[in-house]
Amino acid sequence: MKVKITLSLVVLGLFIQCKEDKTKKSVQKVEKLSALNSYNFIEKSSIKFQFFSDSSYIFTIIEKGKNHNKRETFNDFCYSKNDTIYFSPTRFPYNRSEKAVIKNNFIEFIGGEFPLKIEIQKNLLQTKNKLNLQKYNNYAFFSFEEEFHKNYFNYKPNTIKASDLNQKELVEMDQILKKSFSDNASKLRKFDKYVYQCIVIINENQEKEILINSYCKDPRDEKGFKYSLIQMNDGGNCNISLKINLTKHNYSDLNISGSA
Repeated sequence: MKVKITLSLVVLGLFIQCKEDKTKKSVQKVEKLSALNSYNFIEKSSIKFQFFSDSSYIFTIIEKGKNHNKRETFNDFCYSKNDTIYFSPTRFPYNRSEKAVIKNNFIEFIGGEFPLKIEIQKNLLQTKNKLNLQKYNNYAFFSFEEEFHKNYFNYKPNTIKASDLNQKELVEMDQILKKSFSDNASKLRKFDKYVYQCIVIINENQEKEILINSYCKDPRDEKGFKYSLIQMNDGGNCNISLKINLTKHNYSDLNISGSA
């Protein structure tokens, strides 16, 4: 009798253990979001951000040069809510951001020591992709942060705020921008020879404006303009800026840089 009870307990124990093992295997860490920037001008260096189902993340920097290779990895935890990932209680170590916003197939790290934007390769989160840029692949959008972008706008401090476009506004912006090129065709190159970096704001009069900086395409770095704002002091008609006002449905302040 005792032998039968002992055998039953052993079998039951093995059954429970197998069940626990199956449960552990079924609750595997899943990659919910992956974003990657590849920088071809530095020997194909890259930065990668991965967010997982257990609220952990991995951030990897790979630098490749002629005389050195470097790989650096950061691991920590964060949490997602709506279209935002929050780094709490610690900040994101790379640029000290408190949060990262997911939009337009990019993740933008906000409130850090410097801007950071990484292109999304995979996204299983319940987020809203606000703009369909399939027909507008020469455009890149950057969230306004006063600390970094205040010199781009001639306004008083704390009088403008960040905003976004919807698809209808994107279409209108594109039409107005093409009109500005048509109106100034003798001074500019063809429209499709440029890339367009855009910052959307609400100005002090509560009007929606877009600052657009346009640069000639760089065949050596075709995607770099999507990751960070270009800084150029001259360049002639390869360096153009203007404002589009979607409330007034017009453009203004067209500026063509001087030559070096």
